[in-house]
Amino acid sequence: MPHILFFDAITDAEAAHVGGKGLSLAKTATAGLPVPPGFVVTTQAFRRLSQRGIGSDTEFKRSLIEAYQQLGGGPVAVRSSATAEDAADTSFAGQQETILGVVGGDRLVEAVERCWRSLFTERAVAYRTRQGIDAAAVAMAVVVQQLVPAEAAGVLFTRDPMDATGETMLAEASWGLGEAVVSGRVQPDRFKIDRATGTVREKHLGLKSVRVTKDGEEHVPPADQQRFCMSDTEVSQLADLGRRVEAFYGDPRDVEWAVAAGKFFLLQARPITVASAAEREEVRRAVVADLKRKAEPKGTVWVRYNLSEVLPQPTPMTWSVVRRLLAADGGFGAMNRDLGAKPDPALGPLSAFDLVAGRPMANLSRMPRVQFTRPPVEYPMGLFKTDPRRALDPKPVLNPLAGSGCLVGLLKLPGLMMQLNREKRVRTELAGTFAEKFTKEVAPPFVAAARAALAQDWSKLDPLSLVREIEVWTQKALIDFARDSLKPTVFADQAWGNLTDTLTPKLGEERARIAVGELSLGASPPPDANLAKAVRELAAGTLDRGAFLAQFGHRTTNEMELAQPRWSEVPDELSKLVRGGSATAAPSAPDESRWEAVATEAQIGGPARDQFQATVTRLRTYLGLREAGKNYLLLGYAVIRRALVELDRRFGLNGGIFYLTPGDLPDLLAGKDLSGPIAVARKRRQAELSLEVPPVLFSDDLDAIGRPLPEPAGGDKLEGVPLSAGVVEGPALVLTEPTAAPPGEGGYVLVCPTTDPAWVPLFVRAKGLVMETGGVLSHGAIVAREFGLPAVAGLPGVTQRLKTGQTVRVDGGRGTVTVVSASG
Repeated sequence: MPHILFFDAITDAEAAHVGGKGLSLAKTATAGLPVPPGFVVTTQAFRRLSQRGIGSDTEFKRSLIEAYQQLGGGPVAVRSSATAEDAADTSFAGQQETILGVVGGDRLVEAVERCWRSLFTERAVAYRTRQGIDAAAVAMAVVVQQLVPAEAAGVLFTRDPMDATGETMLAEASWGLGEAVVSGRVQPDRFKIDRATGTVREKHLGLKSVRVTKDGEEHVPPADQQRFCMSDTEVSQLADLGRRVEAFYGDPRDVEWAVAAGKFFLLQARPITVASAAEREEVRRAVVADLKRKAEPKGTVWVRYNLSEVLPQPTPMTWSVVRRLLAADGGFGAMNRDLGAKPDPALGPLSAFDLVAGRPMANLSRMPRVQFTRPPVEYPMGLFKTDPRRALDPKPVLNPLAGSGCLVGLLKLPGLMMQLNREKRVRTELAGTFAEKFTKEVAPPFVAAARAALAQDWSKLDPLSLVREIEVWTQKALIDFARDSLKPTVFADQAWGNLTDTLTPKLGEERARIAVGELSLGASPPPDANLAKAVRELAAGTLDRGAFLAQFGHRTTNEMELAQPRWSEVPDELSKLVRGGSATAAPSAPDESRWEAVATEAQIGGPARDQFQATVTRLRTYLGLREAGKNYLLLGYAVIRRALVELDRRFGLNGGIFYLTPGDLPDLLAGKDLSGPIAVARKRRQAELSLEVPPVLFSDDLDAIGRPLPEPAGGDKLEGVPLSAGVVEGPALVLTEPTAAPPGEGGYVLVCPTTDPAWVPLFVRAKGLVMETGGVLSHGAIVAREFGLPAVAGLPGVTQRLKTGQTVRVDGGRGTVTVVSASG
């Protein structure tokens, strides 16, 4: 096998020697698609010379430089092409090295060797571990191509993955070479394109403050930042290229492209798995049928609330495990019983949440039953039907006669009122002593046990023992410990409600809500659980990575998803975590005199004033312990993941373990081939997530699933859920992923779908926060209050409604976001 193969000499027979990317480029070039000319340094050269270096073989080095000269001797792109790349389930996107603008023979030699070394970076090793790929079976080929002097570049999905109709393509583009887009260094222009005609259906201007050229990264002039990098005509030409690529392969593709001097070039085409329109419709009907069975005869409302912030799209394994936490007979139910509630025993393993087309949504008909066998409260379904926005922050109303006839209800009324008073008394008494018990008696032994479990040698455990670890730690973490770790949220909510009830008669509803938000500012978790503080110190360079990982290596982005690697597994992710951070001062400590000012304003005196101060202290204490409880719980969660990852590796499932459920594990141990069920589960989940689901779903209109969502109402003023008090005005920074903040000193209003730890660095320079989802006790809300940021949530589609650069006014007390200027 030759060590160097030009594209026109490569066929399927050389697949194992040229890698997935090399084979794809060669085949498309041979088919006449506009691929820049190039060649592949095969895996034979890698296996023979990667340890010794190219310089040890003068003959090969001369052949490499001669091949480079045949390409013209100008700038080239040098790209890694691992043998497992660009498969349906293992794209390796971004895992290995790409070097652009390489000029000269010596620099080419260095670039090829750099690609070889990238096979062994921490990031690449962690990726292969996650996918269950045997490192010994992977080798590195290297693609060398003429570099296209791109005026603009980006990516194209020949079928928009989130368009259930299959009628559109999705393109993202930025100035210069495509590296700025694929690496996430810019927020690109986005185009939704009609597949049949190539016309632009929607387009959104991105934040393109930098561009990559053959000479490196440079600043984009302000005028170019404010205009699209492609005309509608060029978008139509790109769509035509996409259709040609899809016709060649026979399936949808993720295409990397560049345009120069009016000509489009194909740089890469990976497979993407998109269900057909017929398959999506079949899945949609199955989802609707399932919800009809779960709906109450009087009607049910499902709402994207609370849980959707931390677990937006769980894999089957994750959802099966998390249900033990949420169930009436699981951790959540145990907590409720401890607090004097009586969950309906008929619920059993059910919870207040259902999975709706792959998304957890609260079932408001069932929610009261996780606290009451015969609920004396209900959610005002009629009100929600009239104004669905009210359901985004649902509040139950007292109705002792619910579920009973008038006479029977009246007879039961005294007992119900006694139960409610008893629950309130139990919660108040427990809240007075629980903080000390949790921090001294409950958390320390659990944390010690979890850290010991994570430190054990997992390679010495047989498969049956690994399954038992999953069972044991599901019980320990999600039931036994969760019954306590969830209580701070309840106690914080109770304190919040008590303060609101105290202040409302004296200050009015609006001022009371704002005042309670002000009183919550500065609440922080204990030092060993203060992730936000550690991230700031990591970004500022006052905390090293080793110390950070020792304390918080069990955390990650999207951390309730078991398929997501923890930071300890992929330390390189910390670079993304601190990107955009800076050495800023820590947030101010809570103003201890603030409670006195509010008490004086509300004319609270005497013993009531002391009680008011105690309630403020309790609110801040439990807001901090809410975050601490989550941090400790995730240690146990990391143990469950560790066992699952080890099982996945032992059985060669390539990440498929997360598309099984605990009920499938006996079959796995018995040696059954589960590749078929895994493939089916993957495809079904993808199809479900491609369906549009409104944030509020009514059982009498389940066909809303798959129906395009309407434009958000509200004109220039958007009304959402108030999270953190204060008013601020500034330019919007609209992001859908936690990419780097733009350069400059001025602050911005961060607008995003939701937040997890990866977003925290963006809070450092933010003036305010606007999120599509989240509640007053959510991670984003708590960190926003700790940082003193006015914040609003409950605005579905706000990342499409607002544009980067628009001046917006955020009133975190009233829960409003007003567009002050339409530029952007």
